[in-house]
Amino acid sequence: MLTHDLSPALRILGLAVAGCSGLSAVILGLNPPPAGLSKLNPNIVLNSVMIGLLILGVLGPITLHFMNPDRLLVLRAGIFASAGFANSVALTPLLAVPIQETIGLVAAVCALTVAVLSLYKYMARDDDSAQESLHTT
Repeated sequence: MLTHDLSPALRILGLAVAGCSGLSAVILGLNPPPAGLSKLNPNIVLNSVMIGLLILGVLGPITLHFMNPDRLLVLRAGIFASAGFANSVALTPLLAVPIQETIGLVAAVCALTVAVLSLYKYMARDDDSAQESLHTT
């Protein structure tokens, strides 16, 4: 059914998340730290967001790219949901710059799409196996 065709889409969207997250982290690193933070150190905030983007948005999706897309679908959904969260944190008005906003938004939407498709594929797989067991009895 539809779940058979999702594997290439999960891989392509996963690489899009990794690429956009990496580009977003580089653009944030090239800009000065945010101004207007009275209780937080702006350098620490900027570095924390960049590290979060690199770990959750780049390292996680690239690691999952080399795995079988039909296995560990719940883990895949969790990692891509956290990548979407990391990209949405980078969209705060204090940190975001115009081109990075667009790239971060694309990465967040793609990450959440992969998370939803992974959960859908997981639930459809269980439904298909349940239907197959009903037909064999």
